[in-house]
Amino acid sequence: MWLGALALLVLNDHALKGSGLLPGWLTGKLSDFAGLLVAPAVLASLLRVTSRRGFLGAHLVIGVVFSAIKLAPEAARAVEGLMALTPLPWRITVDPTDLIALPVLLASYRVLGEAMARPEPARPVAHRLALMAGGLSCVATSYDPPPCGEAEGCVPPQPQELASLVIGNTTGTEQLIRVRRLRESVRVDCGVVLDDPTGALSRDLFANAETWLIAPGRALPLGNAGCDAYLIDADGLPLTLLAWSATDFPEQLLVTSTENPQPDRMIVLQRAGARLALAAHPAVFPAPPLETPSPASACGVHATGSGLDWTMPVPGAGVLTGVTSSPDGCHAFTLERGETFFLCAPAEAIPFSEGDVLRVSSVAIDRGSYPELPRDQLAFARGIHIESATHAVLALRGNVLARWSMVGRQPAADFTADLSPLAGCDAFHDACGSLVEPLEASLLGEGVSGVVSLRPGESAELAEGAGALFLVRADDMPVRDAECFTVPIDQPRLLESVLVAATAAP
Repeated sequence: MWLGALALLVLNDHALKGSGLLPGWLTGKLSDFAGLLVAPAVLASLLRVTSRRGFLGAHLVIGVVFSAIKLAPEAARAVEGLMALTPLPWRITVDPTDLIALPVLLASYRVLGEAMARPEPARPVAHRLALMAGGLSCVATSYDPPPCGEAEGCVPPQPQELASLVIGNTTGTEQLIRVRRLRESVRVDCGVVLDDPTGALSRDLFANAETWLIAPGRALPLGNAGCDAYLIDADGLPLTLLAWSATDFPEQLLVTSTENPQPDRMIVLQRAGARLALAAHPAVFPAPPLETPSPASACGVHATGSGLDWTMPVPGAGVLTGVTSSPDGCHAFTLERGETFFLCAPAEAIPFSEGDVLRVSSVAIDRGSYPELPRDQLAFARGIHIESATHAVLALRGNVLARWSMVGRQPAADFTADLSPLAGCDAFHDACGSLVEPLEASLLGEGVSGVVSLRPGESAELAEGAGALFLVRADDMPVRDAECFTVPIDQPRLLESVLVAATAAP
């Protein structure tokens, strides 16, 4: 099997490649399959491996290196740079589809590993010749093809990389390009972003710049496996936004030369008088403004962070010895046992007083059906429930509004809620760069009288016995930086609400 793979490798690399008898993609895959059968035994022989464990290690090393250079351009370039120091330079094509050949390593280990245990007649010369042939063949499969020179009909292969789009340098001189990609922690609704990329994105959402030197006639590959965006600039090139989805431009092997590029896959970097410019393309947009406008005071009252927060005391009942309120809307509850816990909520939602016996518990919502829940989201919320002999408070933060049924109390009448954009308020960017779309809630049903509209910062009286609902925050965030959240809930919709009842929930 090993000798057959070696013969196929030699035949494919020195006869079939470039002959036109087989398509290029097939000859490339043949090299991968045959090479993964030949290489582990060659490595094991060079390392003088004599055990099955060592033979397995040789296979793992080959598999890891092969995967790295096929998935990561950085790894491929590093290996190319290393081999450039030898008389045997390599050119590696980064192509994740080549990983389809990895199961060959299992066949190699099973079949050739068993062959190791069988006694064989000593053939030192034949073994050395086979080792030399195998080593040279593994190297030869990565050689750059010879230049065409003046040969008639010879078409030199074009360099390729796995990418969605490329930026092609047609200026005739080297260009130093600065590239900033969206941070890994940024989550986006692709439909919202592509509807207005310049307005939906903020400069704060992009990572630090990477610098690339693009030679004349070459192209810089840009990847995008989902919905991504880049900020591009250079000396003479104003900051420009690139945004697109993998649905429109899926990743594939793209030519990284300005000669004969794939249609619509190259963004041309060209001269525009004394300056540089990116040619018109569906993925090219004006950059977001340096400073985003501040929201109206009524629209962005909670734009700087969460208006609802709390800490949990040690479980068990405790006598309240005092409540201290601070100007930032947080209230410290001191218990007789010497412990203090905090609740940041509207002052009107704090009905407890000194001498009350408080029972505090945490609330977790991970399922359920709620009318205000978007169709593509699962219910998720966290909260705190505080009870005394005369009052009950339920503070909840998530993508649903607080209800007494969440803590075991079933009111005679409940409400349904519908959330819509807050009238007169446009979407804005908060301090983290996230896109915030303020919402208002419309409550209806037997639990309320008529239809009640609630804006953040307002409250509504519910049916008798159900108390009052305070809406602290209601936002959709189709573009957000998950690492910059002041709340530990990463989801497109954030609702903060507090229920206060005049009598404790049973």
